[in-house]
Formats: sequence, structure tokens, C-alpha cells
Amino acid sequence: MRISSAISALTALVSVTSAAATTKAVSASVTFDNNRRFLFDTDGRQIDAYGSKVNNFNGKYYLYGNSFSETGVAYGIKSYSSSDLQSWQYEGLLFDPANKNNPCAGSGGCGRPHIVYNPNKKSYVLWANAGEVGYVVATSTSPTGPFVFSAARALIDPAFDGLQPADFTVEVINGTGYIVFSALNFRSPNAGNVWPPIFQNLHVSKLTDDFMNTTRVSYPVSSAAGDLIDNEAESPDIFKVGNTFYVAASNTCGYCNGSIALLYRSNSIQGPWTRQILEGYSCNGQVEGVLPLTNPANGAVTNVWHSTSVPGGPRTGFGGHIFQPLTFNADGSAKNLDCSTTASFPVTFTKGNGTAPAGNATKAVDTTPALAVYNPVCDSDSFILYQTWTASKAGTIKSVSLNVARGSQTVPLTLTVFKLNSLNDLFTPGFKWTALGTAAFNANQTTYTFDTVTVPVTTNSTVTKGELLGLSISGADYSPWCHLEYSTTQDCGFKLYQQGNGQYSWRGLQGKNPPVYERQGKSVKFFATYA
Repeated sequence: MRISSAISALTALVSVTSAAATTKAVSASVTFDNNRRFLFDTDGRQIDAYGSKVNNFNGKYYLYGNSFSETGVAYGIKSYSSSDLQSWQYEGLLFDPANKNNPCAGSGGCGRPHIVYNPNKKSYVLWANAGEVGYVVATSTSPTGPFVFSAARALIDPAFDGLQPADFTVEVINGTGYIVFSALNFRSPNAGNVWPPIFQNLHVSKLTDDFMNTTRVSYPVSSAAGDLIDNEAESPDIFKVGNTFYVAASNTCGYCNGSIALLYRSNSIQGPWTRQILEGYSCNGQVEGVLPLTNPANGAVTNVWHSTSVPGGPRTGFGGHIFQPLTFNADGSAKNLDCSTTASFPVTFTKGNGTAPAGNATKAVDTTPALAVYNPVCDSDSFILYQTWTASKAGTIKSVSLNVARGSQTVPLTLTVFKLNSLNDLFTPGFKWTALGTAAFNANQTTYTFDTVTVPVTTNSTVTKGELLGLSISGADYSPWCHLEYSTTQDCGFKLYQQGNGQYSWRGLQGKNPPVYERQGKSVKFFATYA
């Protein structure tokens, strides 16, 4: 069975141009849209960061989020850095999740990570959700860790001691630290068997001066309606425009593929708060943070709404990202989000320091586009695939890499790189390819996100420019392997063919149709490197 994910792949960075604005600040532009949702690092791997937020620390952009690649559930926090919001370098885990002494081993999985910087102590402070008593807090001298956890947890308002701290954000605004948090009430008599299963409300507190705890005095973030929408609010972030505080949020959503987009505003954290619904399904996402981007030419700040987009169900690792600038009206309200597939959102911002080092994917010679609209496809139970392309140069091919995600496979994924003389060879009985390399991958050698698996080329590695190459992809199992596909153009040179599992003979009423046929206008995501 072929399964295309409900999320149409990833985000959003169509064009990036840069020019020096001053000797200190460099202007860059980026265009976001609603179609490209998968982000990839410079090695071609899917960015593995659910519940993520982008921060600007010391002139560079950092993206943090929970990793779902290793276990299929939240396991540690990964970090990535970028200077242009397009090329992302993997910076590693913020701490060792396998260390049994870290507090993330308990319930909560160290979810919804947020980091603030303490200039007085020159330290970065990590907050995360990990269980029933407050929030865990850790510090590091580097924004990418390693972070060392404090023995003491940050505690919320004692009025909620009987409830479980849940989704939250921490942010520093004009030197003052704030936390917006929700507290889960599993014992509410109003909870239903179908929905809602729990009740929760948002509250805001100030942080202590060292940003390691709350003042334990909180104020509700709720509208005058005080209805079920207010009582289901979660995944908050706080920011300020002029004299107005804003809290972005969604409604209760357990790794779902969309939720109400909420925006509260007030001139004081003590309220009263005015609520807006910016979109009924958040463009198939759930808000995680608001990223302020400053235009160095005029100092104008664009606040960019950032959502995580997942397919729903257990495939949380297939999470993508949505970025869309907020536009404000004269009365302080915001315009609704635009979820149309044709919308695009150019933003001018301050380019970060440095450039991301070249990785395996960015150095690759034969490669599918980094910014294509990629969709997950899980159909190895039904088809053997043959990806073909022409060598873009003469040389020695070194390896071919494919983005693959696992499930609960017992049958290995087998990949073979080969040469062929003509595409018609695939339709010809008795065709024998010239093999360049073969590799098989068991489930424990792959991950639950679209990491890359690599086939080393071990023979017949010399190719000429324009020579026809192929990659065979097979792995029939009850739980299919998943890969990424995009829609190609006519002249791109990438063609994808499929053969039904177990189909080895002529087809059709005239007995003239081969069992191999083109998957029209499609290509898998892959890249080939040369020595």
C-alpha cells in the first residue's frame, strides 16, 4: 500500500540573497511558503527537532527540539545552527540522553525545550518539561552545550501544586525573564471519554534574576470568555511589540496535524487579555514559537510564527516546519494566517555570523534539489523502485545516499547502485545491470526520521559525463520502509520507475506490457558523491 503523508513537505526557504548593509550588519532575505516543510542539515538528513524554537544567540540562529529519530518518542534535545535560515549545521545533542542521572529519563521526556541567555553569568539556561514537579533547568557556557542540570527544579505558582506542569515557554524581554506555562488537570469532572481528555489553562510569571526559577506568582492568560478554548490552551510563546505583550498558543493537541491558532494580547502580564483565533487548523501545524527577525537597514522587526507540522499518529518523527510572518493591524490585533498553497512570504533580516561548513549533501555532485517540496512515501511492501539519473560529470563515483525512515521492519532494506545503457533496459527481459555497489540495512541501522543511508561504490566506479546510473530500492515487509519524493520537471534528468513486488512477467491484454513502469514526474530524494 502506498501512503503519502498528510504533510506536504517542508519549509520554506526559497531564496536567500545577502548584501552588506553596514560593516557590522549584513542584510539577507528569505522567502517562506506553506509547501516546503521538511528542513535538512548540510549532510542531507532531516532536521530532527520536534517542538522546536529558533533563537538568535551571539549573532547566529539556533534551532532546538526533541529528537524522535532513535526511539520514535522524545529522546534528548538536538541543536542546529544557521547564519541564513537555510543551511543548517547539526550541532549535536545538548546533553547525553543515555545518562541515567539526567532528569529526562522520567515522564515528560524533557519536552518543549527553551533556552535563554543570562548576560550577568555569561551562561545559557535550558528549561524543559520532565514530569510532575516543576521544570528541569540546566546551564552551559555554549548555546550547543553540553548542559549540566541543576539539582533543584524550577517551581511554578503553588496554587497549581496538585497539577502537572506541561507546555511552556521562557523568554527574556527587555532584560526581564518570563515564563508562560500550562498546568494539566487530569481530575476535572468535565473531562470526557472522547474529548476533551484533560483541562489546562495558561499562566504567566516572571523569572528570578538568574533565570533559573519562577517568582511563583502567576497571572492567568485567558480571555473574558473563559470558555473551553481558553481551558484547552497550550504550546505558548511570549513576545512584545511596542507596549503590548502577546502570547501565541494552540489548543490541546497530542502530536496532531493541526490545531486552532491562538493569539492573546494585553498591555500588562496581569491582563486583561484579548483573544484572537488566527486560523482554525494552523495550516496543519501547532505553534512552537515566534521568531523576531530584524531588518538591519531600518530596524523594523518581523515576528515570524513558527509551527511544527506532523502527520498525526505515531509518525511524529515526520515533523516539518511552517514559518509565516505576523502582520498587525492599527489596534494591535493580528491578521489571520494565510494557509493557501500559493502564498509566499519574503522577509528581510540580519544575516548571522559565519557560514555553515559544507556537508555530505552540500558537497554532492549529483543530487536532487535541497529546496524541493518533499513528501513521505511508504510503499516498499508493494513496489521495488528504480531511481535513475545521468552523471553530471566524468569522474569516480564514491557513494550514493538515500533518505529513509524505519518502522517495525524485520526485512532489511536493500540498495544497489548500477549502470545501464538505456532506460529501455528496465523494460527488456533478461537485462543485467553493471553493479557498482550493494548494501543492506536492518531496522536498527536506520532511524524513525529521514536520515540518510549510504551505499559505498566498490567497483566499476569510473563514470563519464552523461552516463546513465540507477539505484534499486527494495524491502518488502508488513511494515513498509519510507522514503521522500518530489515532483520533477521534464528536463531534470531524474526518473523513477516501479515494479510491483512479485511481478516478473509481461502484462496486458496483448502481453506486451512490462512489469516495470515509470512513476510519472517523480523522483526520490538522494545524492551521489564523487572522489
